[in-house]
Amino acid sequence: MTSIRRSALGFAVVGVLSTLTHVCVATLCIELLGARPPVANVVAFAVATLFSYTANTLLSFGQQLNLATAWRFGLVASAGGVVSTFMTWLVERAGGHYALGIALVVTVIPAFSYLGHRFFTYRLR
Repeated sequence: MTSIRRSALGFAVVGVLSTLTHVCVATLCIELLGARPPVANVVAFAVATLFSYTANTLLSFGQQLNLATAWRFGLVASAGGVVSTFMTWLVERAGGHYALGIALVVTVIPAFSYLGHRFFTYRLR
């Protein structure tokens, strides 16, 4: 298996596990700790992003954890959040159904994130 295929497959698997982590943490915060959903989702996002960074660094891209990649990972993740918000805003402004915005996010953002991490976060020097 090529290195690109291996890292893309690992990235996809980590993405699914990260999403499950987010859902579980948010649910536990709400159901067991009585947190409000916005607070629970902030906590869940932080936990899932830390998991995603760690797993993708070690497994998908085969690199060591360090501050440089952590910083770049955070930038790519933040950029993905901005792009996804902008896409859904554009769909709304154009009068499109919210499902179109969601469909765009779930198709564009994983590819955007993978490419950002492949060529920026984990770029070879």
